[in-house]
Parts: sequence; structure tokens; C-alpha cells
Amino acid sequence: MTKEAQSDINTPPPVLPNYPKQDLKQGYEPLEGGCTLPNLINKLLKKPLSIVYELEMKNNVGKITCLLLLIATMSFSVFGIVVGTFSWDVQIWAAPLKIIFGLLFSGLICLPSLYIFTCMGGLDAKFSSVSGMLCALMALSGLLLIGFAPVVWLFSVSSTSTTFLGFLLIVLWVICACFGLSLVFRSGHALGMTNPGHFAVWGLIFLLVTLQMTTTLRPIIGSEEKLVNFEEKKFFLSYWSEQMMQER
Repeated sequence: MTKEAQSDINTPPPVLPNYPKQDLKQGYEPLEGGCTLPNLINKLLKKPLSIVYELEMKNNVGKITCLLLLIATMSFSVFGIVVGTFSWDVQIWAAPLKIIFGLLFSGLICLPSLYIFTCMGGLDAKFSSVSGMLCALMALSGLLLIGFAPVVWLFSVSSTSTTFLGFLLIVLWVICACFGLSLVFRSGHALGMTNPGHFAVWGLIFLLVTLQMTTTLRPIIGSEEKLVNFEEKKFFLSYWSEQMMQER
């Protein structure tokens, strides 16, 4: 046996990098198909982590973020118009405006705490990536709301109960928001999150903020004398209980 062959036998095999195979199966990979509006909608529903990958790699961050916000805005507006058909009149345009502003503003005021909690959770992510994750959460939640829009339309045109429709909208929003929050959890896992408990706390805060916003911008369904009532401050649970008592 030659010396070269002997050295090849004694040489240890090269150490291959330990790629996160589970994350790759979940779609944490480069975005295919280009950064277009239809492709982002498709990836949000099928491989949302590919969008997070592009954000972390700083590939078209500004364009992707703007398109995600556009998807969220269009989705909330369509859902808001369907909600407005319950009362028609001014609510046909006021409801979508309130829903768009309320949800996007809720995301904006929760963004700083999301970045802080990601850092505390052991995630070494860029602020642009965290902002993009939040925009993806809003966009995905909006797309899911559109999926429930026919259900809301059916009850809005066949029911006169404001309390029931309000309860239905809250349940649907919590369901859609939970799917969006699961995307944030998966994104954190793909980026190396070590403590998911911080994300869980933030998710609860985000839900509470969005639910309080429904009371702050009331009425979203039904009609009142004032388009927006900022004078009378109420906690959302207190407001909901009052509405239920009035309809009995």
C-alpha cells in the first residue's frame, strides 16, 4: 500500500455543517418565483418561512415588506366591507377603514415589544426581519379573514343580532391571529430562538391590544350617533358585557 493511500485511510472524513433539516422541510429556504404580489400570497399560504428567509438575508426587504402591508390592507378592506353590510349606511366604508387602521396600528405599537422579546428569547435577528415577520403575520391573518368572509356575509344579511355577529367576528379574528402568531413562532425557531416563552407572552399582549382596539374604534358593527366614541373609555370585556345585557 502506498503512503498516499495510507494517508487517505487515516484522514478523518470532513465534518459537514449541521443544517436545520426540520426547518428546511418547513420551508425555510430561498424564495422561488420572484418577489411579486401573487407569488407572495402563494408563499404565505404554502411556504411562509421562505419569506422570512429572504428578509433575514436582506433580499428585497423593502419591497417584500411593502407588498406584505399591501396584502394585509387589501384583505382587511375586503373583510371590512363584508362586515359593513350588516348595517350598510356609513358602516359600508367606516367599518373597513376602522378595521384597517385598528389592526395595522395595533401591529405598529406592538412592534417595539416584539423586537425586545425576540432579543430576550435568544434570537439574533435584524430589526428589519422582525418587522417583516410582523407584516407577514398581518398579511396571513388578513388572507385567512377573506376565507371566512362568506360566512360573515351570510350572518350579516340573515341575522339582526349585533351581539352574535360581534362574537362571531371576535372568534374568527382570534383563530386567524393564532395562525399568524404560529408563523412568528416558526420563524423564531428557524432563526435560532432558544426561549419560546417570550413569544407566547408577546402573542397574548398582541391579542389583547387588537381586542381593545375593537372597543376604542366602536362601533364597527351596528350604528350609533357618533362614528367614533373616544369620550367614554371602556375595557373591551366591560363593553361586551354591556352590549349583551342591552340585547337581552
